[in-house]
Amino acid sequence: MVRVRCLVTGGSGYFGSLLVERLVADGHEVRNLDLLAADHPDGVEFVRGDVRDRAVVHEAVSGCDAVFHNVAQVPLANDEYLLRSVNVDGTRVLLEACSDLGVGKVVHTSSSAVFGVPDTNPVLPTTVPKPEEAYGHAKLAAEWACLDAARDGLDVSIVRPRTILGHGRLGIFGILFDWIADGADPVVLGDREPLPVRARRRPRRRDRPPARRRARRSSTSAPTASGRWPRRSSTSANTPGPVRG
Repeated sequence: MVRVRCLVTGGSGYFGSLLVERLVADGHEVRNLDLLAADHPDGVEFVRGDVRDRAVVHEAVSGCDAVFHNVAQVPLANDEYLLRSVNVDGTRVLLEACSDLGVGKVVHTSSSAVFGVPDTNPVLPTTVPKPEEAYGHAKLAAEWACLDAARDGLDVSIVRPRTILGHGRLGIFGILFDWIADGADPVVLGDREPLPVRARRRPRRRDRPPARRRARRSSTSAPTASGRWPRRSSTSANTPGPVRG
């Protein structure tokens, strides 16, 4: 395997940290550009700085063969200036540095937010992006910057992940897993008419005896060694759970 010198922007975040660890495990040299340091494996170089700072970005990109761009201002900031300046202007600054310094490959992490609420599913490569909020618009504009750079000769790939979660970062899905651990049946929507949102009610804790709640939690409150959440014994692996109104 060829040893590659890689830059990961946003390498201190959840996804960025996982990417850094994987690249190191695969034998590559890794540099992390971020505002905050992280507990990375030995040998990972850290460059502290803002992706909008041309001098810092030039320093971080210098000498790298591949760049994984993950820095993004998330929607929770609720600040349209930051969403545009970090996600769009910062991406342009990085792409310019990569082009000037002869980087061989750039992988840009975008978001499925560029699609807004699709008219049809599944979303395909031919689906036209139609963002509906500021974050999605900013991520789409960053993609346009990548396309411009690609037309000028830079090798750029764009990925559009859905919500990224896992051990240590469940986010709102933690509520769902707590619900299941409490013994509630999650709503499962198939390819037929979905239930109205108002028809779904989370069972209250006091609706079940405390002993039953504790028994259910002890058997389902943690993932298995494989990282999967255990299924309830009454449901087979290939059969969706019951739908509750």
